[in-house]
Amino acid sequence: MSEAKTPATSGLTRKQVVDAALAILDTSGKRALTIDAVAKRLGVGADAISATVGGLEDLERAVIERVLSAVTLGPLNDEGVEWTAAVIQFALNMRGRLFEHPAVTELIMSGPMDSPSGDGPVARDMTESLFVCLSRGGLPTQVRAHGVYAVFVYVLGSIALDIAETDGRPPLPLESDRVKARRAALDELDPTQWPRTAAHLDEIAAWTSVDQYVWGLRVLLIGMTAT
Repeated sequence: MSEAKTPATSGLTRKQVVDAALAILDTSGKRALTIDAVAKRLGVGADAISATVGGLEDLERAVIERVLSAVTLGPLNDEGVEWTAAVIQFALNMRGRLFEHPAVTELIMSGPMDSPSGDGPVARDMTESLFVCLSRGGLPTQVRAHGVYAVFVYVLGSIALDIAETDGRPPLPLESDRVKARRAALDELDPTQWPRTAAHLDEIAAWTSVDQYVWGLRVLLIGMTAT
């Protein structure tokens, strides 16, 4: 029987471990992500994984940080970009990155909501950049504090609801296909029982569209200026 590789001889890097964890998430979802599963994928012992990244919670945070690090923060910190446009650009980029790794959204949503992944440096940079952007919009101090949280809740909540209507495996279906499937399912709705809902089936079918996503975020941001 061959001995499992130990932390001292495995030669593992943090990048290798996070890459393996992301691959497991993409193919099998959140529940499949364990230290043992990553170890098996890399052909090492579980102790080698723990020595490289820590426990499962540490690994989950590392995966979240990896995905969030690909979200562009430039517009949020660019004084030349109108503040609402900057937040929308950020939100669209966040949506794109999380759609590439849908199961990571579930990891984020199952963690603390003071920032997308608790206290990771990338998430903190994201929070700080949003504060900079909302300050550029001239929002009062307390409104900025509430506003940053509201943006995170809206962005992550919308993305999570969109992903929930899929199998959660990348690549996700095209938006047009998802809207078509939603519209077909709504054909069974009884218009005599829910007449007002029945009058808006086409719009409801497109609730998971990027247009709805941007519309809702723009209304949220404009509302902040009225508080």
